[in-house]
Amino acid sequence: MIAMQLTQTDLEQLDRLGISTERLERQIVQIQKGIPFLAIDRPARLGDGIRMLSQAEEHFFVETFEKEAASFRISKFVPASGAATRMFQSLFQFLEQHSESSALPEEEDPEIRQFFDQFYKFPFASEALSGVKANELSAEEKISLVRKLLFEHPFNFASKPKALLPFFKGTDLERMPLYTQLDEAIQYANSAIHFTLSEAHLDSVTQTVNRLLTALPSAVEVSYSFQKTATDTIALYEDFSFVRTLKGELLFRPAGHGALIENLGEQSSDFVFIKNIDNVSVPNNRPTHDHYKKVLGGMAIGIQRQIHDYQKEICESVDNLNLQEVINFLKTHFGYSFEGLEHSDLIFALKDALFRPLRVCGMVKNEGEPGGGPFWVHGSDGVRLQIVEAAQFDKNDPEQLSHLHNASHFNPVDLVCALTDYTGGQYALTDFVDHKQGFIAHKTFEGRPIFGLELPGLWNGAMAYWNTIFVEIPPITFNPVKTINDLLRATHQ
Repeated sequence: MIAMQLTQTDLEQLDRLGISTERLERQIVQIQKGIPFLAIDRPARLGDGIRMLSQAEEHFFVETFEKEAASFRISKFVPASGAATRMFQSLFQFLEQHSESSALPEEEDPEIRQFFDQFYKFPFASEALSGVKANELSAEEKISLVRKLLFEHPFNFASKPKALLPFFKGTDLERMPLYTQLDEAIQYANSAIHFTLSEAHLDSVTQTVNRLLTALPSAVEVSYSFQKTATDTIALYEDFSFVRTLKGELLFRPAGHGALIENLGEQSSDFVFIKNIDNVSVPNNRPTHDHYKKVLGGMAIGIQRQIHDYQKEICESVDNLNLQEVINFLKTHFGYSFEGLEHSDLIFALKDALFRPLRVCGMVKNEGEPGGGPFWVHGSDGVRLQIVEAAQFDKNDPEQLSHLHNASHFNPVDLVCALTDYTGGQYALTDFVDHKQGFIAHKTFEGRPIFGLELPGLWNGAMAYWNTIFVEIPPITFNPVKTINDLLRATHQ
């Protein structure tokens, strides 16, 4: 049906981008019908979906990881494609408000007031300003300071990726999150790390990485990839007609970090640690941070070993398999239920449950951070643990809204993924995506409102059908930088 509306030039564009007409049609239908809300059963809590480990258990998992990590292919996967524009949104608004007048209002925005009052704490403070306090500057001087940081050499923060911004005080190289991420790879990821980047930032990041590698205590294997154009999604006007560029081409937009499931699926690793580029710890907190990475890694190794044993038995010697043992394992760890199934159906269901990617996810206590959290969710294969964003809740349903408000933990994006079966073969990760999840984005193009489509998030719907374990980890392991003022937090000093 959609193909009939496409010109030959459109078809050539789709072919060039690697987007099939079937994928295009699915995107259009999703935008027209809207994305359904998830059916949340309840929040995951300690003892009900989230594990709290004893010191003895932590020690055991760390010991497991340190003994066995070298025998596996382990790497780290860091989404780092975003520019830092959102991080400086308050500063852009500040300049916009005062573009016509240098007079500042008596009561500034709280974020801006904090920015100037505590400016001396920023890692770039001494380079940008010396001999005077920022909150003592005149209105014109404050505007000039912000412009210098955003647009002038050597700062140019507005055009840099987060990976290259100064997050900590210290030497020029060591204060960037890029350095910390590389150093962490040495500590717990077998010195292998993969960054997903924007093509616009490739040269600056790779040049900086090459400099950083000379400053690290040992070698690191670094690789890069871009978000694939085949994962871009169509833009539609409000009447669901195609948005076209000035050249007459169909307008496609990047579809969010959920598109990176394809990049993750290309990693030839047994275990992959995933962590955002902006979540890095100051040196004083690194021992605690690295300890919990090894806790998660050791747990993933142990559970994956058991899964592989069951996979081998069910495929090669099913008559010797203790079915009740497997059922209890899957129920205890992942919440599966196999009641009422006949033998042949039970074997099929057990295989289906065992042959899935595994993720062990750290969760921190909810202290008001924006973002998703751990919940039990109704799906086509029963009630399963998933990471859910607030936008996926039906807020007009009081019961669903209460589940959101009663959540006790938050998702810091701190997970270990096990990507291979017992033969060493890689799972096809796109087979485990819930394509019904995602987000409708409301944007504008040339002054007109348009609809865009974001794919299911990488750790949300893109991993909806994975086997999932949630573990409580301390808040000190979570140090995101979403706004410029986050650098003022004690954990970044």
